[in-house]
Amino acid sequence: MRRRTFLTIFAGASTCLLVPGSAHAQALVPGYVVMLRCLGDIAGPPWLDGRTLEGSVGLAPDTGPRHSGTRWQVVDAGGGAIALRCLGNIPGPPWLDGHTSEGSVGLAPGLGPQYTGARWQVADGGGAIALRCLGTIPGPRWLDGRTANSTVGLAPNLSLPYTGARWQVVQA
Repeated sequence: MRRRTFLTIFAGASTCLLVPGSAHAQALVPGYVVMLRCLGDIAGPPWLDGRTLEGSVGLAPDTGPRHSGTRWQVVDAGGGAIALRCLGNIPGPPWLDGHTSEGSVGLAPGLGPQYTGARWQVADGGGAIALRCLGTIPGPRWLDGRTANSTVGLAPNLSLPYTGARWQVVQA
């Protein structure tokens, strides 16, 4: 049984290496726990970090125990969308929530209709992924890591100067 499981996992991992572009999106399967590394071209902390105590989101320099909010569980949010639940070890709101009206990102306490920004669409980011906020209020949509100052917000598009709107998915 163990050998069969190993071979199945090995075959799946090998396939992901051979499939360009969309293979990155396959890592955001509901139930998976992942870490998201910002691929911005300015030096700085790269890891998406949910700060559940404050209900905020930023970038962390590493994924060690001091930054338990760097682990995210992928949840099916219906209609082809996902939600990302922060697995930080401090109680607080856990859901990645884009605020399209102001271009900011925080953590929401739930996935109810008042938190439309907690639903995300995964897009091909040219060798990485991009996450598009599905909030109902007009405004910027793309999850954007700002490595220069360790912040996270929403960008209006995936073009320059928004190099932080592309993410590498790392299985936790």
